[in-house]
Amino acid sequence: MPQYRIITVDAFTKVPFKGNQAAVVAVPSDSPIDDATMQAIAAEMNISETAFITPLMLQGPDEFKQSRVFGLRWFTPTCEVKLCGHATLAAAHALKYELGSEREKVCFETASGQLLVNFGLYNSYSMTFPIDTPAPMPINDDVKTIVAGILGEYTPSIQVEISPSLRYMVVYDPARTGKDIVQLEPKLSPEVVAAGTRENIIGVIATAKSADHDFCSRFFAPWCGINEDPVTGSAHTVLGPFWQQKLGKTRFKAYQCSKRGGEIGVQLECNDHKDVDIDGYAVTVVSGTINV
Repeated sequence: MPQYRIITVDAFTKVPFKGNQAAVVAVPSDSPIDDATMQAIAAEMNISETAFITPLMLQGPDEFKQSRVFGLRWFTPTCEVKLCGHATLAAAHALKYELGSEREKVCFETASGQLLVNFGLYNSYSMTFPIDTPAPMPINDDVKTIVAGILGEYTPSIQVEISPSLRYMVVYDPARTGKDIVQLEPKLSPEVVAAGTRENIIGVIATAKSADHDFCSRFFAPWCGINEDPVTGSAHTVLGPFWQQKLGKTRFKAYQCSKRGGEIGVQLECNDHKDVDIDGYAVTVVSGTINV
């Protein structure tokens, strides 16, 4: 029975049991895992994301140490996803501290293109992702149902936008504070899920200004088998440009205010704002092997 290294990492935190969990499976280039088995492993782990990393261009016993380019895929317990920030951070951390990478930065080949990650000091990382600027979403009965499910009600003053690539809906009520976002109790009913499916929604971001940060948020994705994701790096490819329009700045200190909570640094790049840097810390929680 084949065995693979598997590492569980808490991302966007400096301490265990905070931030967001991701499992990272190290897949040698000569021992691939098929898609169905990847999905089965993700279901077995039953956390928000399981990442699979494979060295590209190099082979052999030192391929994880010496490779600069890796294939990277992300799976929730129910499906593969196009982009995942916290599991990318977890993959970089696993490479550096558990698999012995000798590089100062690595490149991941993914369904969202090439993602560059720079290794910083003291378990810190900076990831460069494609920006996903949201635009106002036409309001119909399905959109109203989704917003009411997240915020408890829909009113015309609530701003609703949609990101074109990831299909994340941003819900912003100017009257609500960060404390209000913390206290949300969404009702993700079958009607809400059905409305989101008809609108091709992947996740919903509720966001507000924050007393201690530039902004805070929470992320809900029952359409991917995750009612609430604790800390969502990819959401900040959407929130960065959203809040840039409101605050007139390009660098942010953000907080995802789930029960686990997580700190995220966000900076829009100067290349016509085509990319966004997502910064954070990570810590290993479990390291071992998995039998497949």
